[in-house]
Amino acid sequence: MSVQSIDKASHIILVAHEHPDADSLGSACAFYSHLLRLSKKVTLFCSTDIGDKNLLFLPWSDKICHTFPLDADLVMSFDCGSFKRLGITYTGELINFDHHISNEHYGTYNYVNVNALSTTQVIYEWFIANDIKINGKMAQSLYAGLLDDTSCFRDITPAVLHMGSSLIALGANHEACVKALFGCHSLASLRLKAIMLREMELVHDGSVAVFKVTQQMLGESGAVLRDCKHPLEVSLRLKVVTTALLAVELKSGGVKISLRCSEALNASEILQHYGGGGHASRAGARLANVTIDEAVEKVLSQIRNIAQGS
Repeated sequence: MSVQSIDKASHIILVAHEHPDADSLGSACAFYSHLLRLSKKVTLFCSTDIGDKNLLFLPWSDKICHTFPLDADLVMSFDCGSFKRLGITYTGELINFDHHISNEHYGTYNYVNVNALSTTQVIYEWFIANDIKINGKMAQSLYAGLLDDTSCFRDITPAVLHMGSSLIALGANHEACVKALFGCHSLASLRLKAIMLREMELVHDGSVAVFKVTQQMLGESGAVLRDCKHPLEVSLRLKVVTTALLAVELKSGGVKISLRCSEALNASEILQHYGGGGHASRAGARLANVTIDEAVEKVLSQIRNIAQGS
């Protein structure tokens, strides 16, 4: 039914979630290419700026606008588990593409595949199922999202490897994607990494690495939100660490939580207690009206309770 909705729509808005990553933006950019071929009136929208300028290598990323069109009659959302994170006021027809187990199925039509490792995989399979030809720009956008959400193929399935191979054959540039997503580090990000690793705490007999990033730390280093993620991943390389917790103080108030877990814990289930979600191995949440220390203690308490009950 979504194909018919696209055909009849007069103005389609493609929405990447706030503070977009390569998966959300790559999915939207791939669909932008497809809709241009159909000669549709289409707008690429995000409610916030692209904090990570490395994402500007994605085709059509320069077309993003931050004002939601009033004449929209179809919205398509990408990689967004909740309607709230779209940052829009809209009550019309909506197609929701995602791969998060915590997705709220807020769309008129919901294409949510929790077995997919990225939303670009969901989009790729939708294109294939509907006999839609994937051109070079679409392949590049889809590949970037796949590469980012699998941490450069650290997480794999046979379907992911097949998709990656197919997209390269269709024109995706592996080297360009790796360089943009993993090979370009700003001086600010390196400064923040040094601060974070210095201040890292190991708790629960060293099995949990805890990072607290304040606005002062971001200001002193000149780093942005995305720069906080790399030290989180690095900590999991320690032999004793099975869980990594990141708490970032937000300028707008509250605390952003990112959680990485081994098979013993389910990150999504833990953070659903605080309105968040994601995947079993990685999830996120935003806690309002708490200090950074209070937010960390809340999550550690959940981890403690699970450990004591096992």
